[in-house]
Amino acid sequence: MKKTLVAAGLLVVALAALLIAWFTSGWADVRARQETKRAAPTLLAETRGAELAQELRSELSRLLSREIERPYFHYQSLMRDPRASRGTGVTPSPLASGPEDKLVMGYFQLDTKGRTTTPTINDDVPELSEPKQLAGNLQFRGEVIRSLSPQLAPVAIRGEVVARNDAPEQPPRIKRPPPPPPVAPQVITLDNDSYTQNNFSNQIYQGNLPSQAVVPSQAEVTPTPPVPAPPKPVPRPRPATPPAPVALPAAVDAITIIVSPLEWSTLPFAGIPTLVAVREVATPDGALAQGFVVDRASLTSFLAASASDSIVELRADPDHSEPRMQIAPGWHLAVRANPRSIAAAAAEASQIGSAFLLRFILIGIIAAIAAAFVVWLVARAEILARERSQFAAAAAHELRTPLAGLQLYGDMLADGLGDPAKQRDYARRMSEEAARLGRVVSNVLGFSQLERGNLSVDPKVARLDEELRRLCERAEPALDRAGAALALDVAPELSAKFDRDALARIVGNLLDNAEKYGRDAEDRTIGLSARKAADGVEIVVTDHGPGIAPQARAKLFRPFTRGVTADGPAGLGLGLALSQSLARAMGGDLQYRATAGGGAEFVLRLAGA
Repeated sequence: MKKTLVAAGLLVVALAALLIAWFTSGWADVRARQETKRAAPTLLAETRGAELAQELRSELSRLLSREIERPYFHYQSLMRDPRASRGTGVTPSPLASGPEDKLVMGYFQLDTKGRTTTPTINDDVPELSEPKQLAGNLQFRGEVIRSLSPQLAPVAIRGEVVARNDAPEQPPRIKRPPPPPPVAPQVITLDNDSYTQNNFSNQIYQGNLPSQAVVPSQAEVTPTPPVPAPPKPVPRPRPATPPAPVALPAAVDAITIIVSPLEWSTLPFAGIPTLVAVREVATPDGALAQGFVVDRASLTSFLAASASDSIVELRADPDHSEPRMQIAPGWHLAVRANPRSIAAAAAEASQIGSAFLLRFILIGIIAAIAAAFVVWLVARAEILARERSQFAAAAAHELRTPLAGLQLYGDMLADGLGDPAKQRDYARRMSEEAARLGRVVSNVLGFSQLERGNLSVDPKVARLDEELRRLCERAEPALDRAGAALALDVAPELSAKFDRDALARIVGNLLDNAEKYGRDAEDRTIGLSARKAADGVEIVVTDHGPGIAPQARAKLFRPFTRGVTADGPAGLGLGLALSQSLARAMGGDLQYRATAGGGAEFVLRLAGA
């Protein structure tokens, strides 16, 4: 067992080292994968937020680029297009029907006289106001007056136009981030006629141009070459009976309008920070503040529809420094993962750990079973080696005893020694020793056949009673000389299915064991009986020896196993194993049956005729 213990110890240490190393590295990988899995929703949300911010930046940039090109007179309800043919006439502004872009809530214009106008509302000609959204347009203009006009309306001081800053009752303007590099303002040149008609568009529409409508003198503007007049546009339909056209002064001079670029600004509008684009328009009649308000609800709806599984919020924060999330100066997107996605990722991360632990436990169990199997193989090999060593010693003893008898009696007969009258007895003893030697050799050969799986028998139906009597007659002389008596009790005309050689080997082994293990008994009678049974025929061999200990009965029919201690009679431990195999090969069985009175009782069952 020393080799087995050493092998078991080495396997335990090696297996423990491998499992610990695997668990350490594997668990570190699991932790990394779990962290990646848990961070995936947040990373995905940030990526989606950056994509949305880029889309909004591009959309707002396109919007600003389009609006920068918009003429200043589009911010009126009625306008005179300079490209139209010469004459008197105005048309509705493209913005009179409402914003063209869904991101724009509305357009506004503020002048130095404190007036606030929007293209969708015409107070002088109410029928020209956009009728479908009139209530909303009025609400928008009122909010512009309350929120934006106090901060954006220009005022004239000593001939210069400056922004107002005298509205302490209004909320303070939100801090703006550093402005982008300056963009050159637009310089627009209009003919005197177009400029005047744009200034008095409502009066022209009503046919009532005031006589005091005088264009500034040439000294007040910078002359430029006149702009050729494009084809005249189609005029807006007039009332059934329009008033007579109003004569205007001839346009001999050019008017220069300076329009600054639109700039984003964050201003309070309806009580919340709002993104507003504002520009200044310098005209000979004074400065104008024009711009539009971005519809925060449209931005929020766009984000809600495009955010996928993320939660995106629009926030005004001039101190935010993450360029990826910025959509406009002072505005950015705040993105966070959906709680459902975070919970699902946490569950998947937990499953990764559970799967690894389950796999580790299963592989650990398999490895432990494999190690135990290896230990069992080592133990089995050690046991077989010990059994073979014992077998070699027992075989040498078993062979030496009959060989010594043969040599003794052969020398006596050869040299004429001993009593001449007992020569026949010497010859009989030589025959018995040869038979004993043959039985040992037969058992060894039979076990070899059993190990190779080519143990074969040829059972046939025959008279069992006659065969048992013949076997008893052959065994009685040796039993008598050993001091044992054989009691035969066989039912007459008893037939069974058996192989003669196999039956002879089984009965010979049983009688030999009964004689050896019963030598110390007072009654050395060996019983041999045969009777019909329910499922065939039973042959019973009994003795009055010590019997088989209970703890040895389970291994009684195993090769190299004996039912006594080492102090018992010599033997190979193959007889019972071979006999049981022969019995089963004939379709029967050999079993041990304990008796109440002591001794051993072996039962051989054979198939009936």
